[in-house]
Amino acid sequence: MRSLAKPIASLSIFLFIAACTTVQTQSEFQNSISLSPLDNVVLLSNLASDQDFSDKDVDRCIRPAMFDAAPELHFIPAKQFRENLYPYFMPSTTPRDLDDYRKILERAEVQKRVASLGVRYLIILTKGKTDEDWHGGILCGAGYGGGGCFGLSWWDRKSELGLAIWDLQNKSRAGSVQANATGTGIMPAFGLPIPLYMPATESAVCRELGSRLGKFLNGQE
Repeated sequence: MRSLAKPIASLSIFLFIAACTTVQTQSEFQNSISLSPLDNVVLLSNLASDQDFSDKDVDRCIRPAMFDAAPELHFIPAKQFRENLYPYFMPSTTPRDLDDYRKILERAEVQKRVASLGVRYLIILTKGKTDEDWHGGILCGAGYGGGGCFGLSWWDRKSELGLAIWDLQNKSRAGSVQANATGTGIMPAFGLPIPLYMPATESAVCRELGSRLGKFLNGQE
């Protein structure tokens, strides 16, 4: 076991030096905007999909970085928006494309409800997932002298998020943003498995997308 400790330790150090979280983003904005102080923003998950993101998850992910980039933004809670627009924006009635949005927003009752909330931009989740791919291995055992684990595992982690921005006033899609973050986690075991590095890919994606959206709504993109 001692003969293997040195190469495993060296590999751990190499992976730790190489480990980092990188983020790539793509954005497409239709037009520059001018947000008035009375315009509000709503963040929604896509309840019709099987993605494991609730409205609260999207809010926690995106809003802090949006607010840091544009402190003047005003947000309407997702629950208030859904309740006010009921039965629209439920799992079976959430619009899927531009035509669906136009059909709903052309309804006089919907326009009236949206206006009462002062909502200008609706930002809705279109994609959200995290994948992991594990490598290496750790062996654990016990004997008369005690027990423990020995080995090395590392994993590649990738998180992807995508969001669409809808202009409810002009009944049009204002743009879209998506990002992916990748990183490698490292967990050597010399007695106990202890992670040396855990890639925070979700938070990296959230920060990048929130900042990009905040700048766009603030007229900086």
